Amino acid sequence: MRDLLRAAAPGSADDLDRLCERLRGIQYNQVLRLKHPDTELGLEPELSRVIALHLLRTGRTRLEIMTGLDLLATDLREEDIDLVREIALLQHGYGFTASEMLRASQRPGHSLYWLAVRSSPPDQALYADLLGMLSAEDMEELLTGLSVPDSIEILRMMSHRSQTPKWIKGSKHFTTALAQAAKRPELFGSGITGLVAITQVRDDLLYGHSALLDLEQGTRATVARDLLTALRAPQARELVSSALADDPQDSEAIWLHRYIENADDRDGDFPPGLAIRIATPAPSTRQAPRTHLVVDGVPLVTSLFDHGAAGIPPVLLHRNQGLRTSAEVHEVWLAEADCTEGCCGVLAVRIRRDEATGRVLWDVKATRGGTETAQFAFDAREYDAEVARAEADYSWEWPALRAARMLNRRLRDDPSLLSRWDCCNYGAVSWNFDRSILRLILWHPEPPNPDRPWLQFQYRTEIPDATSVDDDAVAATVEEILERLRTNDPKSIGKLCGGSEENAKALGYPWPPVR
Repeated sequence: MRDLLRAAAPGSADDLDRLCERLRGIQYNQVLRLKHPDTELGLEPELSRVIALHLLRTGRTRLEIMTGLDLLATDLREEDIDLVREIALLQHGYGFTASEMLRASQRPGHSLYWLAVRSSPPDQALYADLLGMLSAEDMEELLTGLSVPDSIEILRMMSHRSQTPKWIKGSKHFTTALAQAAKRPELFGSGITGLVAITQVRDDLLYGHSALLDLEQGTRATVARDLLTALRAPQARELVSSALADDPQDSEAIWLHRYIENADDRDGDFPPGLAIRIATPAPSTRQAPRTHLVVDGVPLVTSLFDHGAAGIPPVLLHRNQGLRTSAEVHEVWLAEADCTEGCCGVLAVRIRRDEATGRVLWDVKATRGGTETAQFAFDAREYDAEVARAEADYSWEWPALRAARMLNRRLRDDPSLLSRWDCCNYGAVSWNFDRSILRLILWHPEPPNPDRPWLQFQYRTEIPDATSVDDDAVAATVEEILERLRTNDPKSIGKLCGGSEENAKALGYPWPPVR
């Protein structure tokens, strides 16, 4: 690589074209990167720029483009910004390198926002995350030229981040923009996409980063009600009805219908003490339902933990003892880091009941990062009633997810149904982004043991999404699945979905698994 670039040092058109031609003959490999091109090559900065810009403007392969970006990184100028942004939109892995260059430019916020609003969801997440990491000064500089819809779009993008942007806390700009947009729903965009944006910003106001804005008492509840009013307006309902008429299995429209019907206009007027709310994001976000713990009106996980989202209901409310109390102290993970617990830790609470004072005491602490312990005390009767209410609430489930819960319970009550086939239940699931499919994932052999060969099999069935859950129909579907498992080896009616080639060979199954 060094020899090829040095050979182009004269900088003539022929030299530069010859460089491109030679690079096109090399298969791209991540190892072929110039980590310190300014010191490795010994080229004059202006000549290095000539080579970089030629590669970026005429390159046809990833190696040409990545080499051009690496060469330009140490001398990025204002006149280069448009070129680098356009290259980032080409995807192919250019976005990360380009965004790192743009972060070091004079006006990083403008470039990151420009990219975020033009990118597909996976890339938008990268740029939105970098927007959230801007300094308060860089964000303020960006906001001076943004309209109210632009500001709302930033709030919507931030709602997907675990880490709370430092510039959002107490922000008067975003508070004003949100209050204005709540009265003018057209500012969120048009069609179903605009309605989904309203729900995202509303939930963020109730449980996420926007709850930390500069909101006067009562304003949060007022804005939340205004947003719900916009969702319940005749034209909004007509949009959802029309989408369902065109496609009765449109999960996004089904989800919107349920959100509009089930949302409570009292949301935002949180009572003192503990309030537990379960919120399911739009299927298009690919995010799971979350259990939000709101203490005296403040979302607990958002305010205390920057590394991950609130726990999912089956884990936080129904695993082991959940949030229920006893005489013994027990610990519950309220949120786990997006990476792993071993990397950035968890937000954990130690729960104990003080019968003498009639209080439930919480000691909440992140396991990594040196944060101080936050302590809370709740009236025991009110606490028990709220936990019991949340545990009994399954209104947020869609049909396939309810079937998965019922199937898991039945298989837990009768493990012999699977053990007769030398299998055990890994879990029945239905994911929010694929709501019409129930997946039953099984271990073989039973019980699972990492010291011997093992495989996973998946049995799947379709359960159509619907605006309401028919419990009788769901129960009947679960019975059909159980009956099939009684009479058929699940390894024969399911598909191999996990393990290794070595394990498959040892157990006599073909590899690779069918996706």
